Amino acid sequence: MGKDDGEINQIKGTAGGTHSYSQAEKRAYCDFINQELTDDPQLSALLPMDPMSDDLFNVISKGVLLNKLINKTFEDQIPENKINYKPKNTYQINENHDLCIKAAVEIGCSVVNIGGKDLEAGVPHLTMGLLWQIIKRSLMYKIENMDLGDLGDVPPEQILLRWFNAHLRNAGHNKTVTNFSSDLQDAEAYAILLSSISPEKISSDELEAAFGQKNFLNRAEMVLGWADRLECRKFVTAQDIVDGNPRLNLAFVACLFQKYPDIGPSQEVIAKELEVKLSDVEGLLGDSLAEKEALEDEFNKTRMDFDALSSEFNEVKLKYDDALADRDQLRKDKAELEELLDAGRTKKTDLTDKLNALKGERDGIKSKLDAEKLARQALEEDMSNLKLEMEQYDADSADKVKNLNEELENTMNLRQELTSKLEQAQSDLEQARSESAARAASLNEQIESEIQLTTELRSQLDSTRRDIEEARRRIEEAEKTKDDLFKLLTDTIAELETTKQNAKEMEEKLRAEIADEIASREEYERLLAEKMEELRLALENWDAERQKLLARIKELEEELAATKTEMRTKLDEAEREREQALALSDAEMRRLLEEAEREKNQALDKVRLLLSGNQKQGYLWHHENSLVGLVWKKRFYVLRDNLLSWYSKEKRIGGAKPKGVIYCEKSRLYELSAEEAKREFCFQVDDGKVKHNIAAESAEEMKSWMTEIRVAKKKKLGVQVVSDAGKGPLSPRGQASPRDSPRGKKK
Repeated sequence: MGKDDGEINQIKGTAGGTHSYSQAEKRAYCDFINQELTDDPQLSALLPMDPMSDDLFNVISKGVLLNKLINKTFEDQIPENKINYKPKNTYQINENHDLCIKAAVEIGCSVVNIGGKDLEAGVPHLTMGLLWQIIKRSLMYKIENMDLGDLGDVPPEQILLRWFNAHLRNAGHNKTVTNFSSDLQDAEAYAILLSSISPEKISSDELEAAFGQKNFLNRAEMVLGWADRLECRKFVTAQDIVDGNPRLNLAFVACLFQKYPDIGPSQEVIAKELEVKLSDVEGLLGDSLAEKEALEDEFNKTRMDFDALSSEFNEVKLKYDDALADRDQLRKDKAELEELLDAGRTKKTDLTDKLNALKGERDGIKSKLDAEKLARQALEEDMSNLKLEMEQYDADSADKVKNLNEELENTMNLRQELTSKLEQAQSDLEQARSESAARAASLNEQIESEIQLTTELRSQLDSTRRDIEEARRRIEEAEKTKDDLFKLLTDTIAELETTKQNAKEMEEKLRAEIADEIASREEYERLLAEKMEELRLALENWDAERQKLLARIKELEEELAATKTEMRTKLDEAEREREQALALSDAEMRRLLEEAEREKNQALDKVRLLLSGNQKQGYLWHHENSLVGLVWKKRFYVLRDNLLSWYSKEKRIGGAKPKGVIYCEKSRLYELSAEEAKREFCFQVDDGKVKHNIAAESAEEMKSWMTEIRVAKKKKLGVQVVSDAGKGPLSPRGQASPRDSPRGKKK
C-alpha cells in the first residue's frame, strides 16, 4: 500500500463544485483490471497500469478498456466487430465510449450525467463511479447466476450478508454483520469467516493469535495473509479494512463467496457432528464419573491419612504428657538434690566450725605445753627431791606406761581403721561419681553413705578428742606424780605432738576430699543443669513441632473441606452439564429426526407423484449458468404427468434429487429460432420466473417433446411439487428476469 493509499483526492468541477474520489479505490480497481485482463493480447500495450499514477484515467480515455471489462463477464454484450481497438481519431474513441455506456445501461448500471466526453476527458470522479458500477455488476452477476436454491430472489448483497453471518453462526460467534463498513473495521468477523470456510488452512492457534492482537491494523494484516493462502486477496488492504471502505469490502467478500459458496455443513453432517458431540459428552460424562470416583478415592485416602495423623497426634500427645511427667519428676529430683546439696553445704560449714574449734584446742594445748615446759624446769629442780619417790613408783609407772602403750596402740589401730574407712569413703565417692553420670537415683544413696561416713568420722574425731582428753587427764595425773612420770610425760608429749601432726594431716586430707566432693557435686549440678537445659530445649522444640503439627492438621482439615467443596461443586457442575448436554442432545436429535422424517415423507410424496405416470424421458441440452457464464449442458429429462425434471445423468434418477423441476400446468412453451438461441432445434419453457432454453438433437425430437409438454400442461394433480417454483404472479415472456441470458435481454 502506498503512502497516499488512504487519501481522498478532491477536484473542482466546471460549475465551481468540488468532487472527490478515493486513492485506495483507484488502487484496488487498477489491481483488479490488471489481474482480469492481463492476458488479453489486444490490451498488451495498455496493461499493466500503475495504481499510484493516473494511468487508470488515461487508459480508460482510449475507449477500449471498459468494453473489454464488460465483455469479460457479460459475454458478447458488446459486439467485438464494433469496437475500435486502435482508434485513429476522437470520433472512433467516442464510438467506443458510447458502446460502453449503452452496454453499462443494459447490464444494470446507472449512467446519469456520464457521457462519452467525460470518459474521453478522464474526469476522475465520473470515471471512478462508472468503473465501480461495472465491477460491482460483474461480481453480482456471477453471484446471481450461481445455483443457490431458494435464495434466487434475494439481492446479491443480502446473499453475501446471509452467507457471512451463517459462517459466523456456524463458528459459534454471536456477532452479526449488517454492513460492509463499520461492522468489519476490527477484522474480527473476517478472521472468523476465513477460518470457517477453510479450517484446514487456518488453524485454531492462528485464530486465537488474531483475537489476541489488540491492534486492528495488525489483525487485518494477519487476515489478508490468510486470504493470500486461499488465493482470494483482492481489492482490500489492511488499511481499507480498518477504514471500513464499503465498496472494497463488498468486492472482497464477493470474491470469497465465489470461491467458497458453501454456507456450512448439511443436515446429515450436522446430525453426525451431533452424534460425535453426544459421544464426546458421554465420554466427558464417563470421565467426570471416573474423576468423581478418583476424587472419592482421594477423599478416602485423605481421610485415612487424617485418621493416621490423628492417631499419630494422639501418640505424640501421650508422649508429650509423659515428657511433662518426666519433667515434673526431674524437677522434683532437682529439688531433692538441691536440698541434699544444701545439707552437704551445711555439714561442710559444721565441719569447718569443728575444725576451727580443733585448731583452737590445738593452740590451747600448745600454750599449755609451753606452760608445762616452764613447769618442767621447775620440776627438774624438784627432780632430785622426787628421785627417791620415782623409784618407788617405778613399778607402778611401768604398769601405767604399759597400759598407756596399750592405749596408744589402740589409738593407732583406731587411726589405721579410720584411715581405711577414709580410703573406703574415697573409693565409694569415686564409685558415686562414676555412677552419678549413669543415674541420678544412685547419687542419693551415695550421698547418704557419705553422710554416714562423715558421721562416723565425726564420731571418730570425738573419740579421738576423748582420747586426747583422757591423755590430758593422765598427763595431769602424771604431773601429780612429777618425780615418777617426768620421763613418761616427755614421751607422752612427743607422742601427742605426733598424734596432733597426724590429725592435722588427716584434717587436710579430709578437707581435700571434701573439696573434691564439693567440686564433683558442682560438676554434677552443672551436668544436671545442662541436662535440664537440654530437656527444656527439647520440650520447646517439641512444643514448636506440636504447634506445626497442629497447624498442619488444621491445614489438612481446611484442604479436606476445600477438596470436599470443590469436589461437590465439580460433581454438581458435571451433573448440570451432563443434564444440559443430554437435554440439548435429546432436543436436537428429536428435531433432526423430525426434520429427517419430514424430508423423507416429502421425498416419498415426490417419488410417489413422480412414479404415478411416465410419459417421456431422454437426453436434451439445457442452457444454464456456470462460473464462466451461460453454457449448454447435456441433461437427462423426465416428463411424468405435469412435472418436467432433469438430472445430470440417467443413472441418478432413482436416488438423487433432480437438478431442476418445472410445473408444466403454469408454464408457457415457445419454439426458438436458431438466430435467437444460437443453436438449432431449441424451445423455451417459461414457468413465470425463469425462462429455460432447451435444445434437442433433431427437429422431430424437439416436436415430440413439445407435444408431450403441451399434453402435460392439461393435467392437474392438485399438488405442486416443485423445489424452485415461484410464489409470485406469472411473468410475461418479455419480462426481464435476474437469470435471463444476455441474449434474452437483448431480445
